[in-house]
Parts: sequence; C-alpha cells; structure tokens
Amino acid sequence: MKVCIDPGHGGNDPGTEGNGLHEKDLTLDISLKLKPLLEYNGINAVLTREGDYSPGHLEGDHKGELRARVDIAEKSKVNLFISIHVNAGGGTGEEILIIAKGARAETAANTVLPYLVQVGGWANRGVKVQNVLVLRETSMPAILTENGFIDNSTDAMKLKDPNFRYALARAHAQGICDYFGIQYKDMMSPTLKQDVMYRIIIDGKQVMALSSQENAIVEMKKLVDNGQASKGIVQRNTDGVNIFEYSKSQDSSINSGSQSETPKSQLEDRQTPIMGNETITVEQCQQFLLRYNSNAPGIIPFYKKYGELLGIRWGLAVAQMIKETGYLKFGGDVVPEQNNFAGIGAVGGGEQGAVFSSPEEGVLAHLEHLFAYASLDRLPVGVTKLDPRFELVKRGSCLNWEDLNGHWAVPGNGYGEDIVYIYGKMVSEVVTTTPFGNKAIGLLRQLLIAIRELFSEK
Repeated sequence: MKVCIDPGHGGNDPGTEGNGLHEKDLTLDISLKLKPLLEYNGINAVLTREGDYSPGHLEGDHKGELRARVDIAEKSKVNLFISIHVNAGGGTGEEILIIAKGARAETAANTVLPYLVQVGGWANRGVKVQNVLVLRETSMPAILTENGFIDNSTDAMKLKDPNFRYALARAHAQGICDYFGIQYKDMMSPTLKQDVMYRIIIDGKQVMALSSQENAIVEMKKLVDNGQASKGIVQRNTDGVNIFEYSKSQDSSINSGSQSETPKSQLEDRQTPIMGNETITVEQCQQFLLRYNSNAPGIIPFYKKYGELLGIRWGLAVAQMIKETGYLKFGGDVVPEQNNFAGIGAVGGGEQGAVFSSPEEGVLAHLEHLFAYASLDRLPVGVTKLDPRFELVKRGSCLNWEDLNGHWAVPGNGYGEDIVYIYGKMVSEVVTTTPFGNKAIGLLRQLLIAIRELFSEK
C-alpha cells in the first residue's frame, strides 16, 4: 500500500490564519509526523512538500501548484491521496471533503473521520462533497481532512500544542490503517524498545546478540579482523534489517542491496559542500571502482565532464553512485538497463524509478538532482534538464553532503557521511601504472566487455 500525504498550502500561500497560527505550518507538522507512523505500519508514504514551499515551487501559481500535488500522487502510483488542512470561518470541529458520494473515497472518509473526531474531542461535521481540484483530478481515492477551526480559540489552543498535533497524526494513521485493513501498531512501544537486540552474525552463523548497536559492531569487527570470519553482519532482531556489514575485502558503508547505517561512532559534526572544485582524478575513481567490480562500465569521465560544468564536486557524486548501486552491481529495485545511477524516483516498495536513454544521460540527471538540492541557480545555458524530479526538490535546501540525510534517503541516518567516507577511500588511491599505460588497459578492458556482450547476444 502507498499513500500520498498532501500538507495543505505552503510557501507564499499561508492558508487560513488566526490566533497567531498559520495553516501551512500546522498541516506540514501534522504531515511530517504522519509519514513515519504509516511507514512503521508497512504503508509507503510520499509527501507533496517537505518544507515551507509550494509543490513544484510554483509560487503564486495556485492552480499550477495544486496540479503539481496531483502529479506527485499520480507518478507515485499511490492507493490513497489525503490532503490535510485546517478550517476557518467561525465554526468548530472536524470534517472531511470528497468529490462525490458512493465511491471508495467516501468509504475512506467515513473510516478516518471517527478517529479524528475522537482525538480532537470536537464536533463531527461529517463527510461533505466539494469540488476541489486535488480531489477531482486524482485517479485514486482522495480525501481532504479539515482539522478544527484556526479562528476558534478553543480549537486553536489544541492546535498550538505539538503533542496534540502528534495525536492528530496518529489518528490519521489509525484511520488509514483501518481503511486498508491493517492492524495499527504504535511506534513507541515500551516492549519493543526493551526487546531490541543486535545479532552478531559471522559467515552466516549467529554467535551472540547485544543490546547496544555500537558494542555489537565493535565485537563483530574484532571477530573479522582477528581472522575468525571472512564477513560479519550486525542485524536488528525486531525487523531483520542488516544495520552494519563488514569484511576485509569490502567497505562496510557501501550499500549492496540491503539497508545499512553508519554507526554513531563514525558520525561526526562535519560539513562537506556539494558544490565546489574537485581535486580527485578520474583514474583514482576508476581504479577504486574496478577493484570491486571489474565489469563496471566506464561512466566516470561523464561525472567529470558534467560535474565541472555544473560546479559540483563530481568525485563525491561518484562515491554516491557507488553507494546507491553497490559498485554498479545494483541488486535492488533499480536495474542496470535504467541507467539510473542515483536511485532517482526509486522510493521503495518495488518502485524502480526513472529510466534514462544512455549512461551519459543518467549521469547528467544524477548531477542535476544534486544541483537542485545545492543551488538556487538555473541550469547553465545549453544543459538539457533530464532529472524528472528536479522541480520536486526544495532548491538550495542541502548545501552539504551531510544535509542529504533524510532528504535524498529516508530516514537516511549517516547517508551523507557514508558518501564522504567512500570518497576518502578513493582519494587515498595511488594510481598504478603499467608498461602499456592506464589508457591502453582501459581500452582493452572495454574491448573485452564488448566481446563478451557480443557473444551473449548469440
């Protein structure tokens, strides 16, 4: 199941206002609290905005930004669209809007509404039909919740309380789970917190389990470094997620298709700019990559070419590509034929994301996506915009690689730090020379790949 959460208004459009509150701030806060609650219950969730801006960054274009919200839901192929708002006009209580009676949207609204009424302790204003663009233009069931009245002092007092806004988000999650036939589970279960253990698995066999993630990582690395195992994994028992993987021949911080997180001991308060001049060489990057994947395609020169054009530290973008694709071995939802080296649009749940017509276009799209995060400037003249999610990014919101945590990857703990770590390993590469020269070796390697592909087609 997948849900699109639409925080009403945003950017230049504050929505309703009253009692010192702005609707756009309240709806965003409730939505940001709702998303992890749904995901904890196995429901994928996408947001139409994650900050104080209008979707599509179409400030001042009311109809355009409403259509941008619809486009996000349609492209994400969600099963339910829920737009979150706060009412005004002298009333009080809770109501839900739909486009028409007798369809699945009415079922969803009637399922969600009682949870919201109960948590708010306010009047039930019912399910109402209203001709709203985001309800009319969406192809999936769509509902719009009106959570109290911002100009009612009693309702506003509740909405000012962040704990009440969390309770509202939880009520939305309960209603959505009920609609999908899912038994709702609270995230912050004391029993769950007490039972979390971190299994130490070496060469496929569990040898112990510790309550501390950091201690488990330290003990596992000792076993591998002492020669008692070739590979170790720290795995969380509650959900089977591999928290950390380590071997003598492969970096633990690199994603190879399963989730990994950098341990807290490696996370430092550092800032590594996305934009800037690059000092690493193509040869260093290629040598590092080929050590782990001798069949890796020769795309790194494209990173240098377009990275310098856009002013991006392209060596770090190469490190991100390595993390996203597992040394270009892929293994996750994205497949090599997509030429998608940054997981653009691959939001999980089997969603494969964007497809590009060539490796060169895939590299440019990757760098454009970084450019959108790190710069407010227009793309240079002559550069074709290939990134399909360029307009969905809040421009200039992530100036540093570490800022991508929770933005490029969600939850993304240590995501940017992992990229910087991989980059550091590449920088330390001492390029080896051969009697034939590295260029000749590279050409020979490409020839061998071409021969192998030729025979594989026959």
